[in-house]
Amino acid sequence: MKHFQNEAYGYVKDMFTQHHMVKRVVLSFISIIVMGFGISLFSVSGFGVDPFTSMNMNIASTLHLGFGTYQLIVNAILLFYIIIVAHRGLVGLGTVFNMVGCGYVCEFFSKTITPFISEHFSLPLRILFLLAGIITLCFACSLFFTANVGVGPYDALGFMLSRGIHLPYKWIRVITDITVILIGLIISGGLTGLMNGNPSAVHNIGVGTIITAFCMGPLVNLFNKYVSAKIFNIDYEKISKDVAFFMIKGAMVKNTVPRQVPFSPTRLNKKANPYELLR
Repeated sequence: MKHFQNEAYGYVKDMFTQHHMVKRVVLSFISIIVMGFGISLFSVSGFGVDPFTSMNMNIASTLHLGFGTYQLIVNAILLFYIIIVAHRGLVGLGTVFNMVGCGYVCEFFSKTITPFISEHFSLPLRILFLLAGIITLCFACSLFFTANVGVGPYDALGFMLSRGIHLPYKWIRVITDITVILIGLIISGGLTGLMNGNPSAVHNIGVGTIITAFCMGPLVNLFNKYVSAKIFNIDYEKISKDVAFFMIKGAMVKNTVPRQVPFSPTRLNKKANPYELLR
């Protein structure tokens, strides 16, 4: 019970040592709505979605569950693992928004947009939806990142695996993206369809999936620097370094900090050194 109390105090400390917390939380919430809309544009275009979403959509369809509900279940499982293993700095209100809202928002917009599209959905219109999805999703991810009130469960998992098997995060992300795509293909029967010469059995995977895997990073960085940093009125170069340290490096030292050292909320110190801040 005492450990749980200390962790709860720690979450409060991590959150409220940041400046403009209300603004960050509000914009983080808005970013999830925009993110869900962007993913829905990807989905409606028929060119595929990002790897993690493709797995969730394929498995949800196979199990006859709503995408939002299934994604919530998967994210909750990942979050449980992250809270136990990772440093609390990876988790915040933004994590909860991402876990609960993204799937349902995407599902809502997909169902809203689809009836307005004719059966003869032209290729140019599909490409337009794809491009709009890319821009919208990258902007939303940038806003969510710069708000810095927690990361998505899937992203946090990558950080922790990077620590566990001692590989750079970028390579871990490639491995996890390929893995979730294969899981979705296998469970949905898409892989069997491909092996039998029936590519139509593959759903939610396409050129859009490739684009998100290889091009989203640079595009998100552009939005970070020229849009989100101005919205939050921050020094982009500084916040990038701080976030990288807090989320990646900070998460790695949780188990090296002595648990017997008690934490008191009255000792809140914004200028604390990294060891104390991460306690």
